[in-house]
Amino acid sequence: MRNYQSGIMQAIWQQAGSQYSSEALSIYRNNLLMNAHRALSITYPTVVQLLGEEVFISLVNDFIQYEMLIEGDWGSWGKTFPEWLEQQPSLGDYPFIADCARLDWLCHHAERASDITNVMGFELAAETDLASLKLQYCPGVAMLESSYPVVDIWQAHDSTDKYQRQSLLQQAKNKLLDVAGQHALVWRSHLKANVRELDETELDWIKLTLSDSGISDALDQVDPQFNFETWLQQSTSEGLVTGFYQEKTL
Repeated sequence: MRNYQSGIMQAIWQQAGSQYSSEALSIYRNNLLMNAHRALSITYPTVVQLLGEEVFISLVNDFIQYEMLIEGDWGSWGKTFPEWLEQQPSLGDYPFIADCARLDWLCHHAERASDITNVMGFELAAETDLASLKLQYCPGVAMLESSYPVVDIWQAHDSTDKYQRQSLLQQAKNKLLDVAGQHALVWRSHLKANVRELDETELDWIKLTLSDSGISDALDQVDPQFNFETWLQQSTSEGLVTGFYQEKTL
């Protein structure tokens, strides 16, 4: 089946010598492009708004030949789009576009991530030695370190409030002039991806606690000014942290 799909895809873009009729391939190609436009516009909404529908469609028409759809799942297609955008000379006026696309992809991935089960509740965790506990983050948590104000750009295009949108876009323009980047945190709450900015200390903390470090070990390594209790209260209220877990030992 995979070989058959691959053969169809190659025939669509290289009609010469194909065993399929040109009319059938033309219909298939148009349908494929429509689905590709729809899929990537859902996955990369910020990119669509930044570039405009016409430019975006033109780019997708070229990209679909770069990353061909094999598995048949449009929702998982397009992972290499940010790197591909980075290589397009026509987008020189949008140096931030690749990182904006990377942030869109992380949001898309967070919304499709599987739920996490068997989480230790906060009441049980209170009776457990902190040294043995690790933080359980919600599904799809990810970070992006960027040289561009990607958080302001993303939040501006996600906002439905005209004045908030204008304010965020102005902030982004000012940061672009100052060559100031932002670190983005992505997490899922109520099935929707959220994005906010991270400072250096919280970035280090989440890196530690997403890896192999338990809470106690991470506190030993993070900036001493980091307030764990305040951070935990905020993180649980926004759905970033959903509980705790302990590593199983043999």
